[in-house]
Amino acid sequence: MKKHIPMIISGIIKENSSTYAREVLLNNNTLFIAIPDEVNIDLAINNDVKNKLTLNQIINFLYTVGQRWKSEEYTRRRTYIRDLEKYLGYSNEMAKLEANWIAMLLCSKSALYDIVKNDLGSQHITDEWLPQGDCYVKALPKGKSVHLLAGNVPLSGVTSILRAILTKNQCIIKTPAADPFTANALVSSFIDANADHPITRSMSVMYWSHDEDMTLPQRIMDSADVVVAWGGEEAIKWAVNHAPPHVNILKFGPKKSLTIVDNPEDLIESATGVAHDICFYDQQACFSTQNIYYIGDRLNQFINELEKQLMLYARILPKGDQNFDEKAAFSLTEKECLFSGYQVRKGENQSWLLIESPLNSFNNQPLSRSVYIHQIYNISDVFPFINKNTTQTVSITPWESSFKYRDQLAECGAERIVESGMNNIFRVGGSHDGMRPLQHLVNYISQERPSSYTTKDVAVEIEQTRYLEEDKFLVFVP
Repeated sequence: MKKHIPMIISGIIKENSSTYAREVLLNNNTLFIAIPDEVNIDLAINNDVKNKLTLNQIINFLYTVGQRWKSEEYTRRRTYIRDLEKYLGYSNEMAKLEANWIAMLLCSKSALYDIVKNDLGSQHITDEWLPQGDCYVKALPKGKSVHLLAGNVPLSGVTSILRAILTKNQCIIKTPAADPFTANALVSSFIDANADHPITRSMSVMYWSHDEDMTLPQRIMDSADVVVAWGGEEAIKWAVNHAPPHVNILKFGPKKSLTIVDNPEDLIESATGVAHDICFYDQQACFSTQNIYYIGDRLNQFINELEKQLMLYARILPKGDQNFDEKAAFSLTEKECLFSGYQVRKGENQSWLLIESPLNSFNNQPLSRSVYIHQIYNISDVFPFINKNTTQTVSITPWESSFKYRDQLAECGAERIVESGMNNIFRVGGSHDGMRPLQHLVNYISQERPSSYTTKDVAVEIEQTRYLEEDKFLVFVP
């Protein structure tokens, strides 16, 4: 039986047509992804559903959907897990974890409120006019948000959509060929919960290829009030080239991350955290550790412990399937490093790769749980490898050391500092790639107080015409 992924237009699942479907090969399995025609593009662009809900109503709806994802018997959750295993090559443990995180994100009501509060300054600002300074201010949605998702980290797409929902924006979501399942499954679960809900009706999910005629996709881009672009350099360039010049683009582009191990007393604890940061998403995420910088005189003992923890993760969170090219890149990196005289250790069936090498001696990085370990003697040795706009996460163990180094790391360009083992958890209140994303998804409107309102510095009514006539402007000067 052929697997078909339908598109969703304004909250309505559109049955597949063989005329408008793209054949895609994923993990040696064929599936067909619906692509939009002119009629469906028009429906998505002209969707006039307005989200007039309060933040409470929005979060309660997301919580209702999340409770479905929390149930291991939920049919859509089970199908999603099977699809990640079969088509994306995820292990069962990895696929279940992805579904569990979707449930977590949707059900964390307090966190959703706090995201709005921390990013926008108040959880009420999208619902009410709030007094701020000498004005009343309200945050209104940008309007139509176009999301260009990446396939390497499914949860990034979920996060992107949730941010738009919390700020009451419509969504047109372009799924990646590498993961046509996540956004489709999420929006389909909205339909399961309430097909007529304003949030459901404000969602469209579709696919197009950057290598084909851009006439119809360009119409989508031209309709955007804000664009959220995820992915590699080429994906970000495409978004910039096709977005209208007046539209704000939130760019979540390619980044790299590293770990600092600062002479820990508890090697087991430190190695456990570092192993997690290597293994989560098999290093496909921007926050994944690719290089470890070790300060101290127990490097060999640390590597021994890290090897044990990587073996543990090979069991509790097995690596996903690798194609022939990925396996070849892994083997080539191993051989190159052995030839260079580096100390190399690897797990069974290419489950992980540890390379002890000097600074400035980077070879290929095949990802797939491959990491370079460097002995250093001072924190300043790390600074040349932290670069503004390209270094995202610096994870540190032990955590106390982060307070010693955070100012210097921030000055070098690190965007995020976390405890080892926490790189995949973006804490509420933190920045994402140097910004607070919700601020870019709203327009702030101000209603400014009248002339009769006296301020802290000007204790008289503002009668500009009179003071011009009488040449008394200096009355305004504090």
